[in-house]
Amino acid sequence: MLSSASGDRRQRLIHRAGLLTIAVNLCLTVARAAAGFLAGSTAVLADAANSGTDILATLVVMGGSRIAARPPDWNHPYGHDKAEPVAAKLVGILVTFAGLATAAGAVQALRAGGEPVGLAAAVVTAVSIAAKEALARYLARLGRRLRSQAVLADAANQRTDVLASATALAGALGGRFGLPILDPLMGLLVSALILRMGLGLYWQAVRDLMDRAPEPETVDAMRRAALSVPGVREVGDLRARVFGPGIYAECKVSVDAGLTVAEGHRIGKRVKEAVMRAVPGCRDVLVHVNPYPGLEEEGDVLPLYPVADELPAVEGAEDAWAGREGEGP
Repeated sequence: MLSSASGDRRQRLIHRAGLLTIAVNLCLTVARAAAGFLAGSTAVLADAANSGTDILATLVVMGGSRIAARPPDWNHPYGHDKAEPVAAKLVGILVTFAGLATAAGAVQALRAGGEPVGLAAAVVTAVSIAAKEALARYLARLGRRLRSQAVLADAANQRTDVLASATALAGALGGRFGLPILDPLMGLLVSALILRMGLGLYWQAVRDLMDRAPEPETVDAMRRAALSVPGVREVGDLRARVFGPGIYAECKVSVDAGLTVAEGHRIGKRVKEAVMRAVPGCRDVLVHVNPYPGLEEEGDVLPLYPVADELPAVEGAEDAWAGREGEGP
C-alpha cells in the first residue's frame, strides 16, 4: 500500500487540480451563459450548462479521492481505493444526464427554426476552447501520473467539452452568416458527444469496479520479474486485478523441493519485491511457494490427517446434532 506521506501528497495534488478546474469552469459558465443569452445561441447556452455540470462532476471527483485516501480500517481492510472508480461512475451519470438535457434543448430550438447568433458568442466559445484544452491536458497528465481513474474521467470530461465547444462555435458562426438552423443542429451534435462521453466513462468505471485485469504487457512484466529472481524455477497461476489506482497480484512460484521452508520464504519475498519494482503501480503481491518439480506420486505421500472414514465414531454425536436442527442461528 501507499505510505501515508505519499498518499497525503497524492490527495493534495488532486485537491489542487480540483480547485483549479472549478475556478476555470466557473468563469466559463458565467461567460458562456451571458454570451449565449445575449446572442440567443442554444449551442452556447448548452455549453454553459455543461460547464456548470463540470463543476459538480469535479466536486464528486474531489470527494471520491478524499475517501480513497483514507487508510484501511476494520470494515475495509483493503483500503478505500475503489472510491475513485465509484466517483468516476457518478461523473459518467452526471455527464449523461447533461447530454440528455442538452439534446432536449436543441430539439426545442430546432422546432423553432433557430435564431441568428452574435459575434460575442463566437468569441467566448473560442476562448473557452483554448482554456478547456489546456485544462484537459493538465488533468490527463496528472491522472496518468497518479493512476487516478477519477481524475482521468474529469480529464475526458474537459476534452469532450473542447469538441463540444468547437461544434457550438461552428453553429454560432453559421447563424451569423445566414444559417441559423445550423445552431440547433450543432446543439444536437454537442448532446451526442456529451452522451457518448458520459456512457463511456460509466462503462470504464464499471469495468474497474469489477476488478478487471491490467493490460497484458503489465502482466508479462510481472511474470518476467518473478522469473528473474534466483531460485525460481517456474511461475504459474499469475493473476492481477486493478483496485482503484493500484494493482494487486498473486502468483505461484516453484522452487527446488530440497530447500528449507525459510529458504523458500526468502525467495518468495524477493519475488514480491521484484514484481513491485517492475510495476510501480503494484501495491501488493501474494506469493505461494511450491516445490519443483512437484510432489511425489499421490500414493507415496502420507496424509497429514486421517481420512474421515478412519476416524473413530463419537457416541451420541448424531443425536446431539439432530437436537440442534430445530434451533435458530
